[in-house]
Amino acid sequence: MSKRLIIIALVVALSAFPLKADAISRSELEQYAASVGWTVSDLLAYLDRYGLTAADFRTIDELKQWVGTPLTEPLFHDVLRRHRLTVEELEALLGQFGETVQDYPFVEDLDRAIRFYSQHNAAMQQINDLLGALGMNEQEVRQFSRHVASLSDPQLPGKLRALRARLRPFEETEGPWTSEQRRELKAIWQEALALLELNAHRSADWPGIKAAGAEPLHVRLYNRQGEQVADVALTREMLSSGYIVRAGEKGIEAGLLALEMKGAMYGEKLPETASPYLARTLAGALLACAGLYLYRRTARWRG
Repeated sequence: MSKRLIIIALVVALSAFPLKADAISRSELEQYAASVGWTVSDLLAYLDRYGLTAADFRTIDELKQWVGTPLTEPLFHDVLRRHRLTVEELEALLGQFGETVQDYPFVEDLDRAIRFYSQHNAAMQQINDLLGALGMNEQEVRQFSRHVASLSDPQLPGKLRALRARLRPFEETEGPWTSEQRRELKAIWQEALALLELNAHRSADWPGIKAAGAEPLHVRLYNRQGEQVADVALTREMLSSGYIVRAGEKGIEAGLLALEMKGAMYGEKLPETASPYLARTLAGALLACAGLYLYRRTARWRG
């Protein structure tokens, strides 16, 4: 009976390991990337957005199936008819989020973008308008959103909502702020930067009312890699009124929207090619146990 159990365990364990690991060749990647108007670097960057590499796919056909359907001219017009949009309306919708049709070479991705952006277009318009008054253009809002979406802290949405709640009491007044209120606003600012993994380079230790004169005070935001994400312009009038509170709320909402977009647009495209780490770990454990058992039986027979 014991021998049969060992044999069964070995069969199950060995079946968890492929006898041959297929690999996509460089030439296959080049040919496929060229077929959709990309370079191999573009393709790899696209996979990286989902935490994948070419090595996560066994064959080029499996990669093609996961990536989706290339957006041809006839399929593009099918998408427009499906969503009841004109070319101009689609360009305006994507432009609101700093994107173009060229950013979507696959039908399924464009479908997801249209669905999500149509539902949040009004909110994004408000965010763009208010952050635009702070000197952020659509490209910077897009960079900010992409930066937030790249963050991996699963508790980030809850933490951002908590910060937004701390801003709510300031909505009831239009300033000027007391010393205690300014300290609280500064603390919220610093916590928001830490949560969003941004560094602020400014001409003063804190862009307070005294630091800002008639000319705007520029605060440049950089990610941890030293890349500039946005350039915010603050005036004394902004800093001494409820405007800065409303702008802060819209900044937090932009971050929350980016995280929601990540979940909606990326979450629908869950990879099915992840390596079976758990199965292989269990298989390894079974092999180890089987090996130990056989070693002991062999030693017993020899003894």
